[in-house]
Amino acid sequence: MAATFKRMGWEDREVKVKRDELLAVLRENRERHVREYKAACIGYREVALRRLDESFHQAREAVSRLKDGQTVSVMGFRISLSVPENYEKAYDQIIRMMEMSVDTEIVLTASQFACFVMDDWEGKEEWAASIAQYVQTDK
Repeated sequence: MAATFKRMGWEDREVKVKRDELLAVLRENRERHVREYKAACIGYREVALRRLDESFHQAREAVSRLKDGQTVSVMGFRISLSVPENYEKAYDQIIRMMEMSVDTEIVLTASQFACFVMDDWEGKEEWAASIAQYVQTDK
C-alpha cells in the first residue's frame, strides 16, 4: 500500500478525523485482533497436542518393536510450530493515547490512517499467515 501511495504522491497526505470515531474503530480493531489471537491459541494447542501424540506414537512403536536385549535411544521430542503473537498492548497504547488526548480532532498521516483505521500495520500480513495454520480469520 505504501508503494501505491508513493506513486500517487500521497505518502505525506494527512487527514483530520474525529477522535471519538477513531476510538471506536481502534476498539473494534483491537477486539478483532484479540478474538483472532485467542482462536489461534486454541488451534495452536490442538495442533501441538496432535503432533505430540503422533511423535509419542512413533516412539512407542519403535520401542515396542525391540527384541530382548535391544535398546533404542529415545530422543527428546520437538515440534516445530510458530507460536501465535499478541499485539494487544500496541492497540491498548494507541487507544489510551486517544482517550487522553484533549483534541476532538486528530490529524493522521496516510501511513497512520492505514495502520490505525484500516488495521493494516507493518507485519500484519505475516501475522495473519502465521495464525492461519491454526484458525480461519475474519478477513
